[in-house]
Amino acid sequence: MRTCLLGVLLLAALALAQMPAAREVEAELDKLKGTWSLVSEIDDGKELPAEEARKIKLTFGGDGNWKVEVDGKVVGEGTTALNPSKRPKTLEYTFTGGEQKGARFQAVYELDGDTFRHCGALKGDRPTEFASKPGSGHSLTTFRRDKKE
Repeated sequence: MRTCLLGVLLLAALALAQMPAAREVEAELDKLKGTWSLVSEIDDGKELPAEEARKIKLTFGGDGNWKVEVDGKVVGEGTTALNPSKRPKTLEYTFTGGEQKGARFQAVYELDGDTFRHCGALKGDRPTEFASKPGSGHSLTTFRRDKKE
């Protein structure tokens, strides 16, 4: 009985160690808060033309809610779940509005001052590197901060 209890406690401790600390997530969400302009996007190995990229904005609220606009029109919105303690850091976007409502985009990300990059996929496994090769289904995007809110 005692061995069983110790085993349960050990498993619980390991599970808690894997979860990101709430303060760490809040701090990361605060760093993302604001409006970001798309600098580049490579989707399944194909680069989005620069003139198209300039039309796209991503805005984060402090609570993890986000929206994507193309030429000022909202085309998608949702919520964000982050795990900044993983290496590489991970995020998951859940679409609550727009054409992809109900979809989930699993990604790895990095945030360096006013540059935000992520590589993710709507289908299949979360990428483990920042690359979008033909046939991978991965999208690699780089954003630059417009303004912090």
